[in-house]
Amino acid sequence: MRNRKTLQVLFFLVLAAFLVGCGTTTAVVKPFSAMTAQEKSVYFMGFYKAQYQDAASMGAMAQAGKLTPGQLEVYRAKRELLIKVKPMIELYDGVVAGGGIPGADQEQGILNILNQLGTLGG
Repeated sequence: MRNRKTLQVLFFLVLAAFLVGCGTTTAVVKPFSAMTAQEKSVYFMGFYKAQYQDAASMGAMAQAGKLTPGQLEVYRAKRELLIKVKPMIELYDGVVAGGGIPGADQEQGILNILNQLGTLGG
């Protein structure tokens, strides 16, 4: 019986130490400039996907007539930018998947459009 209580106390001490250790660790976010081309490609695709989903929900609301004229204008602008940036991101990803390193101008073009999307909200 005594060994069982000792094991229980030891277990809770180890568990407490583990939880304290987990609570003190922080996720390190890498700055964009320090990302590899593969990480940037994943970032571009993730950002695009989130904006696309936002535009899709806005589109459903537009069809239902639930958007104000201002929101409708934002939806149209967002849709236009998404159509424009999709082939650019696909090309960037294709270069990265092929083992190449995309040019800085290609990257900057994508970032410019993603920044415009970000200012539209969503």
